[in-house]
Amino acid sequence: MNQSLAKKSLPPQLDSSVVRSAADEAMAKVPPLFPLAHFVAVNPFLGHLDTRFEDACALLARTSGLAPLLPASTYLSLYRQECISPADLTLAAEGAFSEAELVAALEHPPVAGSSALSTVVDGLDAHDGRKTWTRFLTEEISKWCAAYFDTNQTTWTLPWRTETLYAAWQAGAQHDRNPEAFGIPGFRKFVRQLPSDAWAAIELCLAQIAPGAGNLAELLQRELFLIGGWAAFAQYVVREEVLRGREHSALRDLLAIRLAYDAALLAVPGATVAKLVTHGHLRADPSIAALVCWQRAYELGYQRELATKLASHAPSAKATETRPTFQAVFCIDVRSELLRRHLEAAAPSGQTLGFAGFFGFPVSHRPAQADQPTARCPVLLVPPLETQEAGGAARTVAARRSRAVTAAWKAVQNAAASCFSFVESAGLGFGPALVSLQGKDGAHWLRAANPLTTEALPGPALDSLVAMAEGALRNMSLTRDFARLLLLCGHGSRSANNPYASALDCGACGGHAGDVNARLAAYALNLPAVREQLAQRGISLPDDTLALAGLHDTMTDQVVLFDVEQLPASHAAELRALRSALEQAGAATRAERAPSLGLSHLSGDNLNSALEARSRDISHVRPEWGLAGNAAIIVAPRARTRGLALGGRTFLHDYHPDQDSDGKVLAVLLAAPVVVASWINLQYYASRVDPQRYGSGNKVLHNVAGGLGVFEGNGGDLKVGLPLQSIHDGERFVHEPRRLSVFVEAPRERLLAALAAQSSVKRLFDNSWIHLFLLEATGCARYTAGGFEHFAERPATGVASGNLYLPPTGSN
Repeated sequence: MNQSLAKKSLPPQLDSSVVRSAADEAMAKVPPLFPLAHFVAVNPFLGHLDTRFEDACALLARTSGLAPLLPASTYLSLYRQECISPADLTLAAEGAFSEAELVAALEHPPVAGSSALSTVVDGLDAHDGRKTWTRFLTEEISKWCAAYFDTNQTTWTLPWRTETLYAAWQAGAQHDRNPEAFGIPGFRKFVRQLPSDAWAAIELCLAQIAPGAGNLAELLQRELFLIGGWAAFAQYVVREEVLRGREHSALRDLLAIRLAYDAALLAVPGATVAKLVTHGHLRADPSIAALVCWQRAYELGYQRELATKLASHAPSAKATETRPTFQAVFCIDVRSELLRRHLEAAAPSGQTLGFAGFFGFPVSHRPAQADQPTARCPVLLVPPLETQEAGGAARTVAARRSRAVTAAWKAVQNAAASCFSFVESAGLGFGPALVSLQGKDGAHWLRAANPLTTEALPGPALDSLVAMAEGALRNMSLTRDFARLLLLCGHGSRSANNPYASALDCGACGGHAGDVNARLAAYALNLPAVREQLAQRGISLPDDTLALAGLHDTMTDQVVLFDVEQLPASHAAELRALRSALEQAGAATRAERAPSLGLSHLSGDNLNSALEARSRDISHVRPEWGLAGNAAIIVAPRARTRGLALGGRTFLHDYHPDQDSDGKVLAVLLAAPVVVASWINLQYYASRVDPQRYGSGNKVLHNVAGGLGVFEGNGGDLKVGLPLQSIHDGERFVHEPRRLSVFVEAPRERLLAALAAQSSVKRLFDNSWIHLFLLEATGCARYTAGGFEHFAERPATGVASGNLYLPPTGSN
């Protein structure tokens, strides 16, 4: 043990500015991990988007040990099954490789870990031939993080939780004999010698473990990756504070703690300083570059099939002047595609639209039994309004009972020896509660027992509702030709004993069901005061148009309608027709989904009952498939896709170019729904190509940690990504990992201008994290960094119909 650590000075090549710059770069590469209560999909490559996908794969191979690509054996299997064609392979290679060279590359793939950086703990494990040190340090750091960030799951509270994470760890670790018992001599004395400032600790520890020249940022990325789950959660904590104009040091503190353990390990026999790499321009090695070509070719097959289908599709002739019997707005979620299609088949005179499931109403909502509100909006937004479920004595009693039940279940969680942990799950019911709106400054309130009330609103609250209503209608291209009945249908799921239950809810609602947002949106659109101001802004809702809220239960494909008692008798016929169509659509959707759920032997009421039972089964690890299979988003008029069966794989967002001459709506759609869809897509992609590093392992072995995330087993790092059961049916993978394909119908120049105005979105396409296609009258064009090139032609005659061809899933 070097007893003079506190006196060690940095070598010239590691001065404070260099260290802080490298640390900032490393920390920026860490994606946030949202807690289980409102788990949402996050792009795990969020910090790499300024880098080309191919180069990021090379960097991740060095910092994580493996590039985020499928195993070579899987690509070879797909090639032999003709799921990857020679033509697509040639197009993907762009002249860099021949087909023979690409096939040969699969015979000599990169070995996992062969190109990874070596930290002190990596060196010790390599010296011993076992990975005991990495596991031990991970569990040590994890226990402190779980205690520090705990949300009242444990019965013991860390005494130093009011301090920073680093200060709390330093105070506690001085008394921890565990590292010394495991083989780190003088650990407690070492901790006492560390500076009290995290930055100073980072600098001094680096002076010990990385004194030489090299890429310091990559070494620090490796250090954070070794405790990647807690690093991601710390990033979430930092991000939440920054969004609210505050600072937080959690991630920096965690880096200091990680480096402190590495510095302490130098006292262990066989320990060596960290191995740094030196390189010039970041370039992928040939083996990784070849695998990237295989991945691109794999994606091209699906893209070509979908592009041809869209280019060939001729919408059914329908008189546009006929007023639809109803309009139903669903979330863009891929699960809505099936229900929308069957609803249109059940009611051909109806119209469905796709829009983000929070319906343009970002709010924080406080249920009756909750102490704090939760955001019901995309995680990119900070809600400007707050809604509150309130009521009389009966609701107060119900809230108390709910708290008692929650406490009882929590006691079971904390005492249970079984691994498949119990968690709280919320029902879908949203009773006829009072709704309260609070302005951002907290001074303006609205209370209305009747969602269709004409009660006057305070100015700030009314202005917010008007702005939200206008934005929602314009962004969903619904500014005219309103039906008499307008349904805003959110979605949510139900499952028991499922830590990842919120991952099956609406991502646009922050990992919650969309009932609150749907009811608020319907309420606002029915307010005369809101309608009056909308008319002044060019959007006139007919007097006989009434908005109604609903919720699509994605477990059973039933739709619950809220506040129907408020509809006047004049709309009874429309309501009956809508309910009938929804029942037919639900039954047809359940039948289509049944084979993938292993229920193809059931039908009708028996199938519905089986799904209901599934939602309550505490032993069921695959309640539904969520967004597994997602591969594309289509931003176009519904006529472009109406009648096409897209396999529940596409996000569908309505967009009418003729209502967006200045391109402002298109720019919003690229910056919001497309980005959110890319987060979902890339999380599923990562969880599939590398379940060990980017997934959360076997759900059966999960234990909830601190109420925040899960361990796989009794300890280790906090897991990230999706459980294996979310993408695998026990025999094969059900999710095919393809980067998102974005299909947009718009004038070419308008789309290019929208991209130029959204540089952060443009980089997603330019760096090949997702793909862009333009739908035109003549066919479909593919975006490259220099513009668009032809991809699929519209045939002179003929109408395409039926299901989109889906190649078989690879065996790996």
